[in-house]
Amino acid sequence: MQLSVSVAGTVTPFKTVQLTAQMPGRVRLIAGREGETFSQGQVLIELDDSALLAHREAAYAAYQSATAQIQNAQAQYQREIYSPRSEATRTAPGGFGFPAIIDQVMGTPMQDMMGLRDQNFEQYTDLVDVRTRLEQAQTSQRQAEANIREIDSRLRDTRSVAPFSGVIDKVYVEEGDTVQPGQPLVDFSQSGLFKVEADLPVHLARTLAPGMGLPVKLDNKGAPVMAQVYRIHPTADLQRHTIRVELTLPQGTAATAGQYAELQITDTGANVPAQLSIPRTAVIEKGGMPLVFSVDGNGLARLRVVRLGEDLGNGRVAVLSGVHEGDRIIDTPPPGLWAGQVVEAQTAPGTGEDTSGVDNNG
Repeated sequence: MQLSVSVAGTVTPFKTVQLTAQMPGRVRLIAGREGETFSQGQVLIELDDSALLAHREAAYAAYQSATAQIQNAQAQYQREIYSPRSEATRTAPGGFGFPAIIDQVMGTPMQDMMGLRDQNFEQYTDLVDVRTRLEQAQTSQRQAEANIREIDSRLRDTRSVAPFSGVIDKVYVEEGDTVQPGQPLVDFSQSGLFKVEADLPVHLARTLAPGMGLPVKLDNKGAPVMAQVYRIHPTADLQRHTIRVELTLPQGTAATAGQYAELQITDTGANVPAQLSIPRTAVIEKGGMPLVFSVDGNGLARLRVVRLGEDLGNGRVAVLSGVHEGDRIIDTPPPGLWAGQVVEAQTAPGTGEDTSGVDNNG
């Protein structure tokens, strides 16, 4: 015979989240208080973001300035390619510009030949100068973009959005409070879906597998519900030598977080002796004590005190002590029956009482 074991557990929300501050700031908005519900996508808590918005405007202005510098540097670079400054007239022409023409035709080549100047090298350095200014402007633009992305990320941290519909469990701050990074703000959990957590002995946990169904009794005196094994933790507790098991309750189960639950588990490895059982109608109570009438070998009624076990169904109840296997007891004893009265083995004339044996349910 296998033993059915009852294990205590606790009802917890299927998902529980704690929001913490990711940056310093002042609390500007709290969506609700403990016990209030919220919808997915709703803002639960918001910090003041005015300083960050000002920093973002400054970063965007730097981005626009860098963009203008890039446009100017690109134009200068194209000009240097198609109209180099090294070939431009360096002196103000007089009249029709003959002095400048003579200087370009005769003076510049002579300076090149004498080593006083190198027109090609001047053109190269002018190109490098313009290209350097272009690269610097592009670097400033990328830096401004990075600053904007960083500020946008910090702006997102000022608003905590609900990832699912649920209920607020605890609020740690008030509107107007100044918070620091890592400080708890709000605890919330998913509504409508609960699980049961229980710590089982190792030998019981080994008999379970994810997806198995177990009957669970809640302390609301309702009928047991069938919960499904969701997770079996891989390691045992070092002090209690138990393994944590989580079971999901059916959607819509009337439960409350923190509620007591009781799991019914069959211990397949335990062997218990067979239980004796008697008809429920054979039991009478006097002074709050369960009693039965038995018939001895002389046909006399004897009154015995018994200790009862669990109800086995089909009108029978387990008996732990007071009678033995094979004893004859009187089922539905008639009013006025007293200990020592003579009764027959089957039916006493005029009384209608029946005798019934003690069964072994093994």
